[in-house]
Amino acid sequence: MFFFQHNMELISDQKEKLKYPKSTWYIVATEFCERFAYFGLRTVLILYLTRILKFSGDESKIIYHSFIFLSYFVSLPCAILADSYWGKFKTILCMSFFYVLGCVVLTGASIADMFSLDVQKFFALLGLFVISVGMSGIQPCVYAFSGEQFQLPHQEKQLQHFTTNYTLAIFVGSLISKFLMPEFRQSIHCFGKDTCFPLAFGVPTLMIFIFIAIFVAGRNKYVKKKPEQKVITRTFGCIFYALRTKGTSAIPCQTHWLDNAKGKYTESEISDTRSVLDLLCVFTAFPVYWSLYTQSGSTWTLQATLMNGHVDFLNWTIKPDQIQMLVPLVGIIVLVFFNDFLYLMLAAIGIRKPLQKLTFCGILAVLTFVFAALLQFKIVGNTTEIPSGQGRIYIYNGFDCNVFVQSKSLHVQHQIGPLDMFNVSHTIVSQNVSAVVGITIGFETKCSFVSDNNYEYNTTLTIIEGKEISYHLIRLTLNTIELHRIGAHDSLVKEKFGNPKLRILVDNTFDFDDDITFTSVDHTSFTSYSLTQFRGMSYNAIKVGKYNVFYNGKMLPTPTMDIIPGTFYTLTLQRNGDKMDVRLFAKDEGNYIHVLWQIPQYFIMSIADIVFVTTEIKFIFTEAPISMKSFIASFQFLAIALGSLLVITISTMSFKSQAHEFLLYSGLMFADTLLLGYFSVVYRSKNTNITDAMTPNENKMEETTVVN
Repeated sequence: MFFFQHNMELISDQKEKLKYPKSTWYIVATEFCERFAYFGLRTVLILYLTRILKFSGDESKIIYHSFIFLSYFVSLPCAILADSYWGKFKTILCMSFFYVLGCVVLTGASIADMFSLDVQKFFALLGLFVISVGMSGIQPCVYAFSGEQFQLPHQEKQLQHFTTNYTLAIFVGSLISKFLMPEFRQSIHCFGKDTCFPLAFGVPTLMIFIFIAIFVAGRNKYVKKKPEQKVITRTFGCIFYALRTKGTSAIPCQTHWLDNAKGKYTESEISDTRSVLDLLCVFTAFPVYWSLYTQSGSTWTLQATLMNGHVDFLNWTIKPDQIQMLVPLVGIIVLVFFNDFLYLMLAAIGIRKPLQKLTFCGILAVLTFVFAALLQFKIVGNTTEIPSGQGRIYIYNGFDCNVFVQSKSLHVQHQIGPLDMFNVSHTIVSQNVSAVVGITIGFETKCSFVSDNNYEYNTTLTIIEGKEISYHLIRLTLNTIELHRIGAHDSLVKEKFGNPKLRILVDNTFDFDDDITFTSVDHTSFTSYSLTQFRGMSYNAIKVGKYNVFYNGKMLPTPTMDIIPGTFYTLTLQRNGDKMDVRLFAKDEGNYIHVLWQIPQYFIMSIADIVFVTTEIKFIFTEAPISMKSFIASFQFLAIALGSLLVITISTMSFKSQAHEFLLYSGLMFADTLLLGYFSVVYRSKNTNITDAMTPNENKMEETTVVN
């Protein structure tokens, strides 16, 4: 009777242990808040850097990915601190205060218009640095802390359910913030600006305060395991001792080089160290994937700034940074509705092991960047190529009457209309790379500034092989005419990110006091460009949009100018008394296509993300030694950091074309996919169990028995 009662008590205790840990719901809620804040900040960050702090595209990319790099790189020492000294709960709590402090500083920097731009930049970068330190101390500990709430292997299936809920919290938080923060940034005006970055940064700051409150509220319900102070040092000591013994011993061990540490280190320590090294070897293939994934918030967002986001039937515009919400949106849809179907489909084509799934993700990442490159080529359009041995000249008529151009050397006899343009190519037959040709310009009788009807202006033009040179026919004074050469030669190179370029041509009748402004017609944007920015008459990059021309505060009666990506624009201005003549010329035009053309690349990357994240989390937690889960999880974040470091490195290489840079990433990812495929063949799991051999249907049946 005693034996039966004792067994019943053991069974009752076992069932009690198998109940789903309620403490994990606090962790899921805090993860939602933290991911909401982090991705909310990241979503609008690239546009804050370019449009408010006035960093260039490449500079903004470097800062953006430096922020990501620091956010994940510092996770390694923080994980050691959590595993060996403070414990995970204390580490998460302490680092969250750094997090909230950085958010407050960044929000304050976005408000501080009373300071110079350099001061705003300093505080913004300081805020990003402090945020990165705080976030890096939280992320490697949270999931490992969650795992401590379960008793494995008895609750392995419950852990799988938690992983799904945990990942879902990440995606939901990310989705909401990626939708709302761009709306707050652009649809609301505050502090006298056409944007409201203080609100876009302030809401994530509030979410971090909520994160701290929820996390502290569950403090009495958490399972808190004490840190093992010597586990990390013993691991590194085992490695160095084995290497030293292998190098000095006359009869080294013939099985595995780590076995040379026997005698000083236990079998368990040697086995754990071997598991760590095997995992770190696999991790070497992860950074390239993350270098591609993190660019959805940088280069893909910059690409979206060149695209049309207006949705006619909703009378609503998709913001360039808002399209990022497709990644978590697709992730949620897959997790909620198609999770089982996705993995059944992968199993049907032989993709069952974790590293096989990661290899599949690599293939998808390659496809996304090939598509992004093709889309960039389409947006930017073609660039003029001058045949070998030829040069080209452009002549802009700065007068409101017809002029006649003739040149025997150019075999040209042509009439240029009022404020019109004429171009001609010329073959340079000599051995020189340039030629000087004569040209005669005549004027029709209605040209009031020419008193002599038979007056002809004789001058010369320089033609350079492979170059375009522009000339502007203008009045230097009331009685002096000049065919003015505009710079050494025209630039044939389009802006790297595909932004349009504009130059303004005026004559000497305009003073520096004249206020000529190129102003956006979009009432939600205050974008304007003053003539003083174009005094050198060279091309300057501007934003895509519709613009009107204002002269001394008065809008000129000219058609609205539609500026599209990848195009060179020349605006000519001619003043005749009280009248102002304006003409816009375009060449090498790009294409203004809809932002929804980014859906394929976002959709494919989203599928890759959901498979990669869920597989990687489970792979790390099941393969890592129990005492070093935070330490190993930190290497997952270190891989993300190294991915951003790769982006920073490539950004400093100054590619002239973003499309070519996309193709480079796809090539690197293809090589990395081959490496992942190799690891999927040679890696041997340390936790092989019966569920590995189950069919997907058997796994599904097993999961239905889990008690939630």
